[in-house]
Amino acid sequence: MTSIHRLGRDAYVGQHWFLRETTELFRHAWCFVGTTRDFKEPGDYKTLDAGAFPLAVVRNRDGVLRAVHNFCRHRGATLFDGEAGNIGKSIVCPYHRWTYGLDGELRGVPDKETCFPDLDRSKLGLRTASLGVFKELVFANPDPSADFDDWITPVVDQAWPHDLFAADVREACSLTYEVKCNWKVFVENAIDGYHLAYLHEQTLGGPSPDKNIWKQAGDHMIWYANEDGVRHRLPKKIRDENGSVGTIKSAERTGYGGVYFLFPQTLIVPTPYGLSLTSVKPMTPNTSRLAIRHWVGPWQALDERKHIPGYDRKTGIISSDNWTQHPLETGDFQTEDVWICEKVQRGLNSPAFEAGPLSRGVGAEDPINWFHHSLLTKLQKQD
Repeated sequence: MTSIHRLGRDAYVGQHWFLRETTELFRHAWCFVGTTRDFKEPGDYKTLDAGAFPLAVVRNRDGVLRAVHNFCRHRGATLFDGEAGNIGKSIVCPYHRWTYGLDGELRGVPDKETCFPDLDRSKLGLRTASLGVFKELVFANPDPSADFDDWITPVVDQAWPHDLFAADVREACSLTYEVKCNWKVFVENAIDGYHLAYLHEQTLGGPSPDKNIWKQAGDHMIWYANEDGVRHRLPKKIRDENGSVGTIKSAERTGYGGVYFLFPQTLIVPTPYGLSLTSVKPMTPNTSRLAIRHWVGPWQALDERKHIPGYDRKTGIISSDNWTQHPLETGDFQTEDVWICEKVQRGLNSPAFEAGPLSRGVGAEDPINWFHHSLLTKLQKQD
């Protein structure tokens, strides 16, 4: 890897770049949907946007999960509403009542003999997307021929400390952040080890750049810190009444922590105390959305949203528009990250901006070089 920024300003602020990513990169991207526990009954579904591609995953009558493109084959109306729900025994388009089975096959067309006498229903089932499951985590890909095993295999044998459905693991309330930055700015911040000892001096407290370790795993990367380089400052909410820190019994080894980045938009942070999974969703060239799910130990509170800076009870959205104190005074490292990412985006929007060098330390900013290289390689394959 070189020490030169691989992406220029337009990659972060340009509409052309944004459209290319959301239509070309995400056309073949594996995106997190939910867990198998989200689909308990036939008809249960979850929706997602894989870049420009609206998708849905639904459980059919045989209990099998199926991923489809979320639009009617007639005029394109979306079929699954909201983020999750139960569609019932069949999928009915509200526009003209074209009806599909939970298997995606077109079952009924009103007034078919009058309006579509020559219609071949067998050729107009819902467009299929790809689906994969890893440790109960469900992913979908707009490309019907995508190979999930090829994508996930490089991380299968990596350290993975939690069984999310274990008796001592509970899911906490999910969080949604709206962040005023390009999706890549947030990803780069998440895999940047250079800033941890500086921006997060009063929260994470490190480690210093020389204590960062990262490795590539196929399309993905794993970052962690040398144990001597970490100064854990754990919040009170994960301590018991005696002030001791509990660990989840299913954790494979105490002290494990780090970041799994599953290219292009999934960040997983497992620790002995819990696990968080963040989907970084591009919204516009200058905005992104973070959809975060948490799993914690039994000693932790399940709903801490009211304590998160910027949380709006009416909308359920966390935004810098609602901050009431300076981010560096909140004691919340996620707020610090949102603050700095939005500051970076404002700078990137200046026509005078020119990309500077990236550090070449073992785990400092070198992962960003890798991310840029991976992104460009994927896009070039589509040219």
